[in-house]
Amino acid sequence: MKKLRLALNKGEKLRFLSHLDYAQAVERMIRRADIRMAYSEGFNPHMKISFSSALALGVTAAAEYIDMDVLEEDSLESIMERLNRVAPPGLEVLDGKEMPDKVKKMMAICNYAIYEVTGPTTADVEWSELLKTFNEAPEISYEKITPKKTRIIDVKEFVKESITAHVDDGKVTLVMGIGIYPQGTIKPSEVWNLGKDSYNWPITSDYEIHRRAIMVENEEGRFTPLEINY
Repeated sequence: MKKLRLALNKGEKLRFLSHLDYAQAVERMIRRADIRMAYSEGFNPHMKISFSSALALGVTAAAEYIDMDVLEEDSLESIMERLNRVAPPGLEVLDGKEMPDKVKKMMAICNYAIYEVTGPTTADVEWSELLKTFNEAPEISYEKITPKKTRIIDVKEFVKESITAHVDDGKVTLVMGIGIYPQGTIKPSEVWNLGKDSYNWPITSDYEIHRRAIMVENEEGRFTPLEINY
């Protein structure tokens, strides 16, 4: 048995797949490629696959990562090729790496994400100036509402670096890096709406979200899951 870590696309055609549907699409692709997988034990055995994160409905990603335990002698390159032969549009295998037998769950180590949020802008403004108040604030209180509770969080605990903007054809794309920590996180949609409601960003409630990267941040820097060995 060997453990493979693969980077997969979640393209525009898969935007409206839930995380569960996306996981099931990956499993169907593996079955169609006839990859021999290791399975869990018990009454309901399932493929030994773990994902880097759960993307919200409507969010695309440049790369989603999975760890999979395979019972194959075939090379990594051959397995990737077999998967891509049967991959539906928008779910191609982009890259891969063979990992040590014992690795940490990616959901536990992937703690930083870079998002692009794009929507119509309602005014012609100098975004670098407009974003200064938000970017330079040492603390920003925000009432985060979840189904279980409502609490006040400090947005700058999770958005530590400056948001940047790019305008094209009447739409603005805001690029934001967001930390994902044991104490929680903030959604890019929440940052977008906070800017609209509290900082007079000339945007509407109509937007699309693309995750440019999911990363592992440690004392040495930020790395993709394929750039580390744990």
